[in-house]
Amino acid sequence: MATATSSAVPASARNCAVGTQKRSTTPAPKTSPNLNNGAAGGVGKTDGKAGKGLCAMSESVLRAGFLRKVYGLLAAQLLLTVAMTCFCMLTPVVRDMFLKLARSNTWLIQLAMAIPSLVSLLFLKTGAKDKYPANYGLLFLFTAGISLEVSYVCSVCHALGYTHLILQAFGTTVAIFVSLTAYVLYSGKDFSYLGGFLVTALWGLVLVGFGAIFFPWLAQGLLYGFAGALIFCGYILYDTWRIQNKFRYDDYIGATIEIYLDIVNLFLYILRILMELQKNGENKKKRKSQ
Repeated sequence: MATATSSAVPASARNCAVGTQKRSTTPAPKTSPNLNNGAAGGVGKTDGKAGKGLCAMSESVLRAGFLRKVYGLLAAQLLLTVAMTCFCMLTPVVRDMFLKLARSNTWLIQLAMAIPSLVSLLFLKTGAKDKYPANYGLLFLFTAGISLEVSYVCSVCHALGYTHLILQAFGTTVAIFVSLTAYVLYSGKDFSYLGGFLVTALWGLVLVGFGAIFFPWLAQGLLYGFAGALIFCGYILYDTWRIQNKFRYDDYIGATIEIYLDIVNLFLYILRILMELQKNGENKKKRKSQ
């Protein structure tokens, strides 16, 4: 079961989505220096303080609209993922097919499931994210591909009788995401310093994951799961800060993808941790009974 869970983690997609380009802060909209010219008989110009106030107000309005669009798309992505996962878990034919794939341990087939999300992400990163309506179509394809991977993991867990762990992982992920997001949005702290550490840690996680294909012991135990969960908690802090401060107003597709991948990967690593704890508990009971 650990093999099935680790193979479906789309950390490589997250690594493609982040760190590929630096985004500059969107400049505040310019205001006319003669905004008030003509008023009161044409006497007087907008003073410096008024101009700055209008700029700040305009940028805050644009940023609020950007946040609404990003989190609206994110809600749609998560809804699709949950719906698709529930369908696969509760449909015997699909669930049994995924269980056979997990037991056969055919990592090539599992890798093939990641192709739709990786291909769509590649197109989005090469300029398609700015072309409507192709960007929404590719975003849907990307989300469906990631949802298929999540459905695979959850279906196997459900078939093995670990449905309660899926619900626990889901609840824990929601609680962590809401808490960290609220902390970033309302604290006003600068989390830019996390960028370099997170990219380095993510590459290490990806290399260990690829190595685990040939040496499964690399990803066994609680350490790998806790490391992954901690990294993506950090990414939620970092990416939420970037959404609030750094992303351009027209870069809502890229922002949505990054925060979506943070949530999905956090869920999968928390599920891995719970699976390991469950397995350790079962082993202790067996030892005591002997």
